[in-house]
Order: sequence, then C-alpha cells, then structure tokens
Amino acid sequence: MRGEDRRHAAAGSAEAELERFFDTRPAGELVNRPDLSEADLLQAIGERLAFEGRTGPEPAVVIEAARLGKRKALAFLRKLVLPPRRAELVMPVQPILRAHLEHGVDGGH
Repeated sequence: MRGEDRRHAAAGSAEAELERFFDTRPAGELVNRPDLSEADLLQAIGERLAFEGRTGPEPAVVIEAARLGKRKALAFLRKLVLPPRRAELVMPVQPILRAHLEHGVDGGH
C-alpha cells in the first residue's frame, strides 16, 4: 500500500469510528434486565473482575465498550452473576370469607 493510500485508509477508519453505533439504552437493558440500575451493573462487573483476578478495566469502561458494540465487552456482560429480580409480584385478590371455610371450596363438605 502506498503512503497516500494508507493516509486515506486511516482517515476512513477514523470517520467510521465517529459514526460507530452507541447504545443509549439504560445499562440494565444491555443485559436484558431493565430492573437493574447502572450502579447494580457496575457492582456486578466489579465483582466479576475481582473474581477473575483482573485489575482492569474499570467497570464503567466495560459498559461504555458494550454500548459501542464491542464483542468482548458484550461477551463479558453475558457472564455476569446478576442480583435477583426485584419486580413486584402481582397476585389476584382472593376473598377470605367464612362461607369458604364453612362450605369448602367446592361448596359442600
């Protein structure tokens, strides 16, 4: 490759870098857990890095790399041990009446 072609290739890759996709969704949605805050995800990343004995990168850098679509960061997020879900359980209201206690569920003894 000639020197001029290399400069054009470098300029083209720099432009592609600027146009790179950046995922602006909340951090929890990166791991399909919209109930998680960014702080929860940062803690899970920090714990995973410590578990693997790694000193870097910082957890925020991992999230930013995942938002940029970096495959290693996305694969790392798939390995995280996440806290249990905190969504409220919706349960139907069940009347508790003496009639149910006296006659049973099916209406007879």
